[in-house]
Amino acid sequence: MIIRDFLNWVDTAPEGPRAEAAGALARAWLYSELDDESRRAASAALTYLLDDPCEDVRMALAQSLARSEAAPRHIIHSLAQDTVEIASVILASSPLLTEPELIEFLIHPDEQLHTVIAKRCDLAAPVSAAIAEIGSESVCRSLVLNSDARIVPSTLVKLAERFPTDKIIREALLKRPELPIHVRHALLLAHARSLGDEALAAGASHTATPEELLSDASDRFALRLLQDASEEQMIGLAMSLRDRGMLNTRLLLRSVSCGRFRFFAVALSLLSGVPGSRVSRALLAARPAALRAVLRKAGLPMRTHQAFLLAIDMAREGGADLSKDLSLDQARSLIEQLLGELQDEALGDDGDILAFLRRFAVEVARLEARAYLQQSTQRSLTAA
Repeated sequence: MIIRDFLNWVDTAPEGPRAEAAGALARAWLYSELDDESRRAASAALTYLLDDPCEDVRMALAQSLARSEAAPRHIIHSLAQDTVEIASVILASSPLLTEPELIEFLIHPDEQLHTVIAKRCDLAAPVSAAIAEIGSESVCRSLVLNSDARIVPSTLVKLAERFPTDKIIREALLKRPELPIHVRHALLLAHARSLGDEALAAGASHTATPEELLSDASDRFALRLLQDASEEQMIGLAMSLRDRGMLNTRLLLRSVSCGRFRFFAVALSLLSGVPGSRVSRALLAARPAALRAVLRKAGLPMRTHQAFLLAIDMAREGGADLSKDLSLDQARSLIEQLLGELQDEALGDDGDILAFLRRFAVEVARLEARAYLQQSTQRSLTAA
């Protein structure tokens, strides 16, 4: 009887009171103790209000029911297809909308609705992937800034591929630990390039050309990312660098000089076509003839072979395990020994290699100093 009276009243009531009554009825459905007959009547009344010409009435329903798992599903689905403003309330928070339904709503041309979905709490990975595929730049910004969104690595790759120059997306992607290492390298380089030559020149020669600055920055980023990388990550980075023309002699000379033997072996295998197991055996055995053959197949200039062989031989004589990487202090010691051996003009006219190694020795020393100071600070804080 109460519901019948409500329906008789609602047809002639002013818009403001109708909206208030609609909200009250929705809350009664959710929180009041109703018998079966009253609940059926209330459901019918709520359904009737979906056709109310006043948007405020339908908005009151949306705001009252949006966050509840107990809301009538047909009411939620209807409101989700209402005006953009009303649909936004439902799409933002309704737990009743399934992943396929959210993906289907992405077909709607209105960007506001896409953004609302991208900002949802606990956004599921398939929905994030759909947004990354078809969302605009603005919508994808909202997605990567949503810390509650579950975004798998393949979706992060898609976002990086679609928006490599968007600063907000790039920086948000770099903050995600699950970002694949080869994508992280490309984004770091893009970020440094966007900051200009001053950022690229950090630690490089002041007389270097823009191309040399970019190559030097690429090498530095790669070596830092390789510190804790798995073999799978190293292979992915090496393949990406090769495809971008950045897996070059400079990087390999830096990697072996600072004791990044795992990456050195992976890169040699990739460039030479020699299986990784054979490359690793050649490194461990340190047989000059076998190593020269691999270096030659990898396309590395003959004039650099002596520097590679010297670094490998010194590391081996120093007791290094060539199947593992050196620590920073071991790397600094290795490159200083290598420079000492090469000071006698053993490289002939190839002084550029020696000059490069000198610059690299300074960079390794800086990295070691930073690591030492960071560890000292951490120890002091722990002791305090």
